[in-house]
Amino acid sequence: MTSMAVIYISPVRIHVLALLGFLFPALWLINLLVLIAHIARKSPRLIIPLIVLALSWNQWNNVFRLSGEKAPEDMSTPVKVMSFNTRMFDYYEWSGMEETPESIYDFIREENPDIICFQEYFTSNKKEGFHPNQTKARFRALGYRHIEYRFDNGRGTGYGIATFSKFPIINKGSLPFGESRNMAIFSDVNIDGKVIRIFNNHLESIGFKENDFNVIDSLKFEMDEQQRQGIKEIVHKMSRAFLQRSSQAEILSRHIENSPYPVVVCGDFNDTPISYVYRTMRGNLKDAFRESGKGFGGTYNGRLPSLRIDYIFHASSFNSYDFKRHKTDFSDHYPISTIIELEAENQTAREP
Repeated sequence: MTSMAVIYISPVRIHVLALLGFLFPALWLINLLVLIAHIARKSPRLIIPLIVLALSWNQWNNVFRLSGEKAPEDMSTPVKVMSFNTRMFDYYEWSGMEETPESIYDFIREENPDIICFQEYFTSNKKEGFHPNQTKARFRALGYRHIEYRFDNGRGTGYGIATFSKFPIINKGSLPFGESRNMAIFSDVNIDGKVIRIFNNHLESIGFKENDFNVIDSLKFEMDEQQRQGIKEIVHKMSRAFLQRSSQAEILSRHIENSPYPVVVCGDFNDTPISYVYRTMRGNLKDAFRESGKGFGGTYNGRLPSLRIDYIFHASSFNSYDFKRHKTDFSDHYPISTIIELEAENQTAREP
């Protein structure tokens, strides 16, 4: 139950508590096993794990789904939305794969999304295949784009975030996060006369280095001084990221709530579904994974256990189907996609 408190209490107040959110799936499953054992023994103590599981059932549904829902054939205004942290299109060849950028472009062409939100979008004139015009040309089927560089290397190149769309983008805005490599953008998209606002977000990452992973890999019951110092550094990095993400999520949630149009919120949140960030960002929106996902849906493709840290949320007036986590090895994040059905509704804009 303590791990559930993390969704309601900002890390600004108790930042260590945020660490417990990572333990929720394991603790929930342990309680399930305890319940089964008590049932087998016909023990009256079964009431304790039963109450815990019942109270946390809603949160468990954010973590695990038994089966996904397929899109109906007669959908009205279906829009395929994808979100993908590309890890700079593998500019530094982290994947160890040959021609990863081309593989990414081929994958996206095959999936054929109507709207795609990129985090860690990167272009450069220093390496063949990464020139901005080359990148734009590869996504020519997505004729409209909104690109914002958090760090501009000059000549229209750099590191940032981008949204590409088959539908006209009629308005754009950016939301940088102060002294951070991360940011968010919003793009107003006109879909057959209906305007929706796409929020593309990249929240603060922990920033683990190779040495941090080595410390985790080498942990033993009895730690030496070097390992203890390594653990302190890891906890410090995580605490810093928790604090920054909570502030970023609060800023973004206000923009989302004040949107003049129905919203779709995509991106790499760098936090789990059992977190203050998730609850703050989601607000009254629907989580596409929860609507039609399957399994645990982990989106992190790295040395730590796979966690769901990438999301697609959408207005409650929309329906979503066919949520997918695409298991590719192009990046340290798996791409995710869903098909959103836009319901007919009054699209008259409110005052922002």
